Amino acid sequence: MEKRITYIDIAKGLGILVIVLAHNDLAGHHPTLHKFIYAFHIPLFFFLSGMFFRPERPFVDTLKRRFNTLMKPYFFALFIIYLGEAAFDNMSFENIAGRIEKSLYATGHYIDWVQLWFIPHLFAAALFAWIAWRALFGKIKIDWLRWLAMFGMLAGGVFIMPRFWPFTAPLIGMELYGLPFSLDMVFASGFFFLIGYEVNQKPLETFFASPLVLLSTFSLLLAAVLLLPPTLDFNTRTYPSLWINTLEALLGITMILSLSRNLEKWSQKLANVFSYFGRISLVILIFHVPIQETLAGKYLQAGIPQEPTIWLAFASGVLIPALIYELAIRRNPVLRPWFGFAAEEPAPRATMQKPASSRMAGK
Repeated sequence: MEKRITYIDIAKGLGILVIVLAHNDLAGHHPTLHKFIYAFHIPLFFFLSGMFFRPERPFVDTLKRRFNTLMKPYFFALFIIYLGEAAFDNMSFENIAGRIEKSLYATGHYIDWVQLWFIPHLFAAALFAWIAWRALFGKIKIDWLRWLAMFGMLAGGVFIMPRFWPFTAPLIGMELYGLPFSLDMVFASGFFFLIGYEVNQKPLETFFASPLVLLSTFSLLLAAVLLLPPTLDFNTRTYPSLWINTLEALLGITMILSLSRNLEKWSQKLANVFSYFGRISLVILIFHVPIQETLAGKYLQAGIPQEPTIWLAFASGVLIPALIYELAIRRNPVLRPWFGFAAEEPAPRATMQKPASSRMAGK
């Protein structure tokens, strides 16, 4: 049986917190911090998911595992959205059916809770990675040559991405935003996914545990964000510089992994907090945007200034999904599988040395 690595859970926790922070009014008031977060936050989760990739598993097994941990939560989230709209917005069945049809296309442009685009795309990226590894990359035994081939795949992906946002679909002549499940991005997301798998095969825990690595990657990333203009955004197919954006993403990923390893050494209490958020990262991903948007408006109406509102909305976007998990999901054998968890809550166990499956990364 696979075991957990605590620092990976911590990294997921840090990652989901920066995603929540990125999805409020931060950009208008702290544009540098917003750009810093966008440099790496989505590539980080592709990378972390790749760390749990098992190409030796049969394709059908991989398909089932990823469907259970990603697509079931996605479909359940859609059910929550449209049940709520039917109950509280008095929308017609025809209108709801049209929205559901668009959401099954599964790109951010067509989903009411736009952040959910990541879930079906991660499902597609994981299946693509299995095919790409078994058909090509796994057959290249020389490391540098395999990494060069994967970088070539990324370059192709960066070239392709903006050409599908939007594009006119052949035969039907309709303008669409992205391919279904954001398949136009699998070369780029697949690169970070497979790099995560590659890194997880190396004994790098000591490297990540170095404070010098943390300081260096943070300093270099901050300098790049301050001095270089390109901004990365997978959802809108914005990847303006293959070299700069890829460098920034890899620096940010290394920084988060190093921060996670160092948090294990500095404070067990803090490590436990971030690890907890990492384990429920999918729940936070699903609910944080509507919570932040709704409560930010309420805070402003109550006379709270914009700056504190940003941070109050951020805290609400993290803590309320955690409360939903604790009260409605954690001990509920019916709901747990619909949010990507095992039907029964696992018994507490000591931290071990091999990673187990994660909620956000899937299985």
